[in-house]
Amino acid sequence: MDVCELLLLMRSLSHRLALECFRLASGALGCSALLFGCSTTGPASSSVAPAPAPATAGHTEAANDKMQVRNNASSLLAQLLDQEKNVSKVLIIKHGSRELSGLIKAISIAAADGAKRLKGLAQDDPTLDLRRLELPAGEKASRDALGKTAEHDLLLSSGADFEFTLLLTQAQALNYGSRLAKVAADNSADPGEADAFLTMSRTLDRLLTQVKAMMRSLPSK
Repeated sequence: MDVCELLLLMRSLSHRLALECFRLASGALGCSALLFGCSTTGPASSSVAPAPAPATAGHTEAANDKMQVRNNASSLLAQLLDQEKNVSKVLIIKHGSRELSGLIKAISIAAADGAKRLKGLAQDDPTLDLRRLELPAGEKASRDALGKTAEHDLLLSSGADFEFTLLLTQAQALNYGSRLAKVAADNSADPGEADAFLTMSRTLDRLLTQVKAMMRSLPSK
């Protein structure tokens, strides 16, 4: 392979990497749509025990409903965190300020830690099913469209516009993730598990506060 062919190959690989980085960075924006439109009434996990005697049927039904809400919120949170842990990859291609890079990397690390913690909770609690996404078709299509729009905006922007667009996606994703963790905590029967979800919610809230502060500090046009 001569030098020209090598340069062309490197350019092609760089282009593919850029597209992949933007896809990963903008994926979380598609997940940040319509928190209260999420379905929490889908079929219960197969690990749910059969209903007991009629005397406790009402209590069991309420408990099962709360478990379904927890599982749905936890599943959406797991999906979000799995995408957010990759958001720093956009910095391989697009460059921002040192402060922005530091914050985006902190978000990726927190998301990776949260995703790992969620998997640990699911291993300890067989009733915690992280595969209960159960989104309506219309909402899924809306999320996909939002993700593509964010990818396009990130790809074409630079400077302060790029930083604002990236921070905007993160503000939406962090706000959504924090609310999901809070919903999961409110519907968890185990106090330790609920506390773990609340810790995730507080961590995402702290990052959200930093993102908002950085957005306000960007130079105006």
